[in-house]
Amino acid sequence: MLRCVGPGSIATVSLVLLAACGSAPPPGPEAPAPLPPDARASWVVRSSLTRERSVRRVVDEAVAAGLNTLLVQVRGRGDAYFQGGLEPPPPSLQGKDYDPLRLIVDLAHARGITVHAWVNANLVWSPEQPNPHPLHLVHRHPEWLMAPEPLARELLRLPPGHDGFRSRLESYVKQHKSSVEGVYGDPANSEYRRHLADVCADVVRRYDVDGIHLDYIRYPGPKWGYSRAGLDAFRVEIDREISAGDRRDMAGRVLKNPLVYTRRYPVRWASFRRRVVSRMVEGIATATRGIRSSIVISAAVFPDVTDARDRRFQEWTEWLRSGWIDVACPMNYATSAERSTFEQRTRAAIAARGRGRVWMGIGSWRLPIDETVSRVRFVRRVGANGVVLFSHGGLQGQAGAFGKLRRTVFGDAARE
Repeated sequence: MLRCVGPGSIATVSLVLLAACGSAPPPGPEAPAPLPPDARASWVVRSSLTRERSVRRVVDEAVAAGLNTLLVQVRGRGDAYFQGGLEPPPPSLQGKDYDPLRLIVDLAHARGITVHAWVNANLVWSPEQPNPHPLHLVHRHPEWLMAPEPLARELLRLPPGHDGFRSRLESYVKQHKSSVEGVYGDPANSEYRRHLADVCADVVRRYDVDGIHLDYIRYPGPKWGYSRAGLDAFRVEIDREISAGDRRDMAGRVLKNPLVYTRRYPVRWASFRRRVVSRMVEGIATATRGIRSSIVISAAVFPDVTDARDRRFQEWTEWLRSGWIDVACPMNYATSAERSTFEQRTRAAIAARGRGRVWMGIGSWRLPIDETVSRVRFVRRVGANGVVLFSHGGLQGQAGAFGKLRRTVFGDAARE
């Protein structure tokens, strides 16, 4: 992947060059939507894509388990686990012409298994495993990054290109790794939203993927989103609705306290962040369906609807109602000792889906295989449209797990 510069002329040139390289185009808009009535899926983490033999093993194991769908992580941290895209490759693929996405799509389709490109939407950087590529968005567009409230005033005083801007943000993330997974892009930044839609559209344009699967399509928590772009956009929104006198008053206050709008209008601030995440989802749906109307769009979501809405600003029930996503995949990773929690979350998510679909996420990496089987049966019994097991790699560590899934709950879903 060769770009992290936002929409513009470089992106256009990049796509023209890619077309000239002879990549086979995917089926056009008339291709049927591969949405199985009973999804049997696994999340395939990007570490399984770095070698050809690992990819072949994943597909063989999917057949052995009776899976019919693979959610394959092609964007982990603002990078590309495929060739010639709009963002740089991870260090493990830099300088190589191996294309793991093309390989897994070809192998899986030959065995009757659909492949959805799994995109980490807003999580873009791990300080512990930095990507040195100069075109990574953290280097090219630090103004796209999300800021936490405690650090906001300090960062607002620094130009985004200042050496201390990213280092202070990285340091904060390291100190708070129990509550934030890494550095996030800010969905309140319209340029970042457009960039992510371009990344997803590029995948659909050039690869015969059956779907786009969105992960980390949210904020890390309530104390995040205090970037210059987010604060400015929120101020513009509020100023449209208050009186001229109030605008003059707030203009004076914001000079002393750049967070004053968020403090005075906290309910609106929460609503604003929910809406920009939803705009990101809608933009991706519009961009990808404009290329292939049959593409299936799904999202990994927090299973508790209230927690997702109020703390992550992830209003996934609205995404289903609006048709921006076809499937919600609640990450219902309750432990063996939390069986009642798993069942309660499952029932609540199914009740909240409306006319949409739910593929229930099961944390198989932390469960004995017999418990995974039991949960698959429960999910089916209460009316989910399928299951997604996290993760494929976690199942690899359990002897006989794939065969047991096929014998007990999945059957022969793919071709030998």
